[in-house]
Amino acid sequence: MHTLHQAVGNTLRSIERQGTEILLDAACGGKGRQIRLFGDESVGNSSCLTWVDAAIVVDGEIKVVLEIEESNVRPLYLCGKVFATALCNYCSRGRHRIPMAPSMLFIQVIISPKTTSSKLKQCEYLEKTINQIFRKLEHRLHTYSFHHAPADSFQRSDGEALREEIVAFIDRPKPSQQLSTP
Repeated sequence: MHTLHQAVGNTLRSIERQGTEILLDAACGGKGRQIRLFGDESVGNSSCLTWVDAAIVVDGEIKVVLEIEESNVRPLYLCGKVFATALCNYCSRGRHRIPMAPSMLFIQVIISPKTTSSKLKQCEYLEKTINQIFRKLEHRLHTYSFHHAPADSFQRSDGEALREEIVAFIDRPKPSQQLSTP
C-alpha cells in the first residue's frame, strides 16, 4: 500500500473544480491509468520520457505535475524526474493528447527521512538550484518545489500547504492578463 500516495491523491481531489481535471495513477487512488509524458510528436515507447504520479489539467493543458517518492530520494533520481518532465511536450491519455502548459509547477513529495539527515538539505539545495536554472533559461517549468512529511500528516497541515501552493499557482494571472504599470 502506498500511504503517502493515497494521502496526496486525497489532497489533490479537493482541488478539482470547473476547468480542472485531476489525473492520478493507481497508487494515488486513480483509475489505474498511467500518466505518461512524451517528448516527440509520435506516440510510442521511444518518445515516452517519464511516468508521473499525478498531474493537474487546467483549461486543457497540464499546469501541475507531481511525483511522490516514498523510498528513493537520492538526488540523482529526484533530478531525473524533474528534468525528464521538463523535456516533455504532452501527455497521452488513450487517443487524447494533453499539451504541457506554457508555465508549469513541478512538485516532488517525499516521505520525511527518519532522521534529520542530509537528505532534506540536499532537497533544499536541489529546489534552489533547479529553480535558478529554469528561470535563467526562461523555461516553461516555472517553479520546482518539494514537500516532505510523514504520510499521515498529509491529511492535516502538510496536505493543506500542498493544496495552497497548487491553488495559488493555478489561480495566478497569465502573463497576458497581468496589468502593466506605466
